[in-house]
Amino acid sequence: MDLLDELQTRVLCGDGAIGTLLIEEGIPLGRCFEELCVSEPDRIEKIHEQYIGAGARVIETNTFGANAVRLERFGFEGRVAEINRAAAQIAAKAAKGKDVYVAGSVGPLGISGDEAAARGIDRAQCFREQVTALLDGGADLIFFETFMDFEEMEIALRARQEVDGGLAICSFACAPGGELSSGMMLVEAFAKLRVSGSEMLGVNCMSINGPHGMVQLLQRVPSDYLLAAYPSAGSPKYHDGRFIYQTAPDCFAQSAREMVAEGARLIGGCCGTNPAHIAAIAVAIANLGLVAQ
Repeated sequence: MDLLDELQTRVLCGDGAIGTLLIEEGIPLGRCFEELCVSEPDRIEKIHEQYIGAGARVIETNTFGANAVRLERFGFEGRVAEINRAAAQIAAKAAKGKDVYVAGSVGPLGISGDEAAARGIDRAQCFREQVTALLDGGADLIFFETFMDFEEMEIALRARQEVDGGLAICSFACAPGGELSSGMMLVEAFAKLRVSGSEMLGVNCMSINGPHGMVQLLQRVPSDYLLAAYPSAGSPKYHDGRFIYQTAPDCFAQSAREMVAEGARLIGGCCGTNPAHIAAIAVAIANLGLVAQ
């Protein structure tokens, strides 16, 4: 059974933030988190193991910013294949022998379409390069997350389809009312992506309103979509040199049930979440049993 088949009858639990845990472990914000997959693979593997132990059935690779554009600031633009392949191999190792799927995390490039054109950057090739390396390393699917621009998501999805046509989750970060950065509404973006062949859609981040805001947003989305929901743990507060997230695990548990009622089939966490949040989600949705269709 593959992920899509399983999601037809069950709600599954995703993992939580990797960067949040790395910062808590003392990794400085200015460090390239993705390069740790090569220099400190054991550290990343332990994080995957923590989330699997908490109940995650889908874990994401530590590669959100591992594209040539974002890696350039660290001088690592020539190491895209190396870093992404290593990241997927680490996650696959952590998942080996367990009933766990590995999702290759791919974030936006961090530049506008106009800037890409001015710099002569082929955005599709950037995505193809990263996706290919993640799949070579053992990723089962690709998770495009925190995209705020529809055009860029469309380019990313097309690039993924050109590689091998496998599963991609297309997840946006948007305003509380459902607006993307271009002004397009989330519902319109979802409809266009489904026409383009996307089999699974999603929303993640939502740091302003946290899991409660995610529930409200899902209420605006047609219930016939196969959805992933990965809210942040609320809006962070800066205190004593660190960011503190206020949303407690039990709040995530309650909101997870409400997200399922609004159509979510894969539920995890974004910024500020940790294994305690994921454990709470896993227990909450496990008790729901089979999904009523």
